[in-house]
Amino acid sequence: SLLRGWSGAVQEAVNLVRDLAILQFGKLNRFWQISFVAAALGELTEAGCIAFTGEKVGLAGPLPEGLRCLKPLYDFIDRPRPVPLSMVLRDFAPDGPKLAELAEAVGESLEALRLAAPQRALAGRVFYLPAAGEAARRLERLLFRLCGEAGPAPKEAALTVLLCQSGVMAQKLGDAAAAKAESALAALLPTGSEAARAAHAAQDMADRVNATLR
Repeated sequence: SLLRGWSGAVQEAVNLVRDLAILQFGKLNRFWQISFVAAALGELTEAGCIAFTGEKVGLAGPLPEGLRCLKPLYDFIDRPRPVPLSMVLRDFAPDGPKLAELAEAVGESLEALRLAAPQRALAGRVFYLPAAGEAARRLERLLFRLCGEAGPAPKEAALTVLLCQSGVMAQKLGDAAAAKAESALAALLPTGSEAARAAHAAQDMADRVNATLR
């Protein structure tokens, strides 16, 4: 299936979407949307909560407790019939209320884990910033695992794909580190490993989201 090999629903107490949020908070732009929504759709698909039929997506099962932070997206898809992916992406656009609602739900779950803190924005909207040093620590550990002899875990491979897609890797670690990560990914992808399948799945979902937005 498209999402075969995606990361598990919850690993290391933080799922893929939360990891991505820690590293991308404050970047509610188009590229952030592609990677963030792709991660959320991927997590829900892998957990059996939603399923794609062509270019439409509908519910396939209950939302597990470990993915409660994705409830705004799950609830939006909870309709009598599958909804077009284009409709999901329209309402979860950077300037729409739904993407901010989803980011806020993810932020609340990170606050509960003491990995982020709420900040008050204009019009009463709450946004979240990662705990001091958390983003840098995670990126450095991710790059170390990606380039290490043992290679990355599936979740780490998927996360790297989405970070490179959104430009966060280059922004936070510099062009040289981003090039190193992309080189390691290029070497990983043909291996057929579980991590490679996760990376392909993340890229496929990001490509699907990107194509629908065009």
